[in-house]
Amino acid sequence: MKLSQPLLYFAVFIFALAISYFITPLISMLASFFKILDKPASSKLHKHPTPRLGGVAIFLGYFLSLYLTRNVDSFVGIIIFGGIGILLLGILDDIFRVPAVIKLIYIFTLTAILAKQGLTVSLFGKLFYLNFLITLLWIVGVTSALNAVDNMDGLAGGLGVIAAITFFIIAIRTSQWGWATLAVALCGALLGFLRYNFPPAKIFMGDSGSLFLGFTLAAIGIKGEWSSHPIKASIIPVLVLGVPIFDLSYIVIRRWREGTAKGIIKAITFCAKDHLSHHLVELGFNQWVSVLFIYFIAICVSIGAIVLQNAAGWDAILLFLQFILIFILVMLLLGITTKKRLKL
Repeated sequence: MKLSQPLLYFAVFIFALAISYFITPLISMLASFFKILDKPASSKLHKHPTPRLGGVAIFLGYFLSLYLTRNVDSFVGIIIFGGIGILLLGILDDIFRVPAVIKLIYIFTLTAILAKQGLTVSLFGKLFYLNFLITLLWIVGVTSALNAVDNMDGLAGGLGVIAAITFFIIAIRTSQWGWATLAVALCGALLGFLRYNFPPAKIFMGDSGSLFLGFTLAAIGIKGEWSSHPIKASIIPVLVLGVPIFDLSYIVIRRWREGTAKGIIKAITFCAKDHLSHHLVELGFNQWVSVLFIYFIAICVSIGAIVLQNAAGWDAILLFLQFILIFILVMLLLGITTKKRLKL
């Protein structure tokens, strides 16, 4: 029997949530048994060795929910194939720590393969190489941003849930049923995992999770038709993923200006307590409050992205002004803690 669209979404969500919820403890036990642990360090906040590989549970919830409901068309299959490819890279990195240059080359190659199958933007019509360049920058940038923002318990997973819900709502409003299903599957899988990842985390998603999450959200964002207006259609996914993108952009520029890291790759991959979440802790917030504060910023921007879809004229201009003010507020917070560090 073919399910109606609302029932299909509900079934995909429940399957994804349940599978992820029950598999995550098993993955945690396996990671602990094989000593696949994230050990404490001066650049990290956790105090005890914590299992990695949570991304495997997230992927299984996501993939099996789509498979069980038989809701995989050819193009969705391409994105799932790409997700498997990026997941394998993340698993290897969780176990053996793959060098950053090798990871970037791998992601470039995978993106090139998928671009040949149609996973590209269409901003520049038939100019394939220009479209491919934008696609490459977007996928590598968003994947790196989600990887970088996975620096505090529950943060990357929660931001992924907010982004997935936002893409789901806009996909429903624009009758893009395939993207809506992918988004709701990802949302369910993340929520099942977050039960064990909220502070204090019992398991980390690891690079297997953050790379898979970043790639999947980037792929959904790049192929969805988020508005009939081409400029708004391009801006909406940037806003939906605006918090991790802003966080990575800020720290890369700051590390480059301060000379903390030499070269763009080193600036992206350098591990330090200089992200927005760490600055909030320096202001006196605990981890829970810091994570919730960043959630609220992401929700505010995402609500604006949903409204922007059909906004016109002065409404759209006012929304842009709102986004600018939100990120100026964040920069002011970052500036306050930077001054405190310099005084110390």
